[in-house]
Amino acid sequence: MTHTQRLHGLDFLRALMMSLGIVFHAAQMYTHMNVLDYYWDPARSLSMDIIMVFINTFRMPVFFALSGFFTALLYFRHGSAYMLKNRWQRVVLPFLILLPPLAMAMSTLRVVAYQLMEDGSWAFNPSLVSSKLMWDNTHNLWFLYYLMLMVITAGIALKIKPVLNVNKSCTNLSLLGTKVMLSGIVVLTLLGSLSPSGRISADVSFIPNWKVYSYFGICFLLGWIIYSNIKQLQDLAKYAIASLIIAVLFLFAALACFSQKTDDNSLWHWGLSLFSALSVYCFICGFFGLFSKLFKQYSPWVRYFSDSAYWIFIFHSIPMVIIALPLHFLPLIAELKFLIVCTLTMAACLWTYQKWVRYGGLGELLNGKRYKHSI
Repeated sequence: MTHTQRLHGLDFLRALMMSLGIVFHAAQMYTHMNVLDYYWDPARSLSMDIIMVFINTFRMPVFFALSGFFTALLYFRHGSAYMLKNRWQRVVLPFLILLPPLAMAMSTLRVVAYQLMEDGSWAFNPSLVSSKLMWDNTHNLWFLYYLMLMVITAGIALKIKPVLNVNKSCTNLSLLGTKVMLSGIVVLTLLGSLSPSGRISADVSFIPNWKVYSYFGICFLLGWIIYSNIKQLQDLAKYAIASLIIAVLFLFAALACFSQKTDDNSLWHWGLSLFSALSVYCFICGFFGLFSKLFKQYSPWVRYFSDSAYWIFIFHSIPMVIIALPLHFLPLIAELKFLIVCTLTMAACLWTYQKWVRYGGLGELLNGKRYKHSI
């Protein structure tokens, strides 16, 4: 593995983490746990809680690690000026341009959904939704918001790198090394202990949450370290399956602690935070290793999926809620509604990507210029 080789497997992994947003957010609508976002259906199932908790453990940590990895790729291949220019084009501009229409659509759907949950009627009563949810909300573009903050931090660190010795300090590190492993797990544990769930999740407010920034910033840094010493991908690939199995076992241990804890100061809560951190760390190592090993060669369909995933993640909430709301009245089990919503949402995302996005201005905004002779 070299610094100039195209990393098809990690492109695919990034696309998969983005596209899992459909599965995660669809499951969220049918859980027993009250994790209301835009809509909560009367059909609920424990299986939806399991899917949501499992995906939520690794999806965004792995995504932010990949963001750190590809940001480092831009820096090491092209320099800090190109890195910042690219992140402006691919992160900041999509956030600024696409958030307003997304917010208008999702705020409207939220009002309709809250009325439907309130009395089963199709009406529009904005008073059911708090003003904070309506106006102080980055919606599912929160990850772009925090990614902007992390890129700014990286740019500042690289600007003063003679003092921080950024390059040298990262190129000698490995995620399988004791120094990085212990430091990463300890910091993730301490930050996770600040949340009742033992790990930090999304915050959609425009006011930056230092816990969210720090937790996912550590994941971003881990990805940067992987690219800085890219040969370690071979070691991560060697232990990928073992890492993923261990990650799942640590997740089970975390859930066992969660089921026993009585307050946020108990030993059970610290156990929850520690095992959650261990699980997140192992998932990052395992997924990086597995996908860099299995998807080394170019595939036109993998590339198509990778290119479409950015649009899928940004757009998917709109068709998802539109599809889910009419199912409110149908006497179907949660699992069936979930499958219907996932399937039709993915179909809507891929259709709109192909027809409206791929070769147009939106596609160029998200992925750069494409030409119709390529798949």
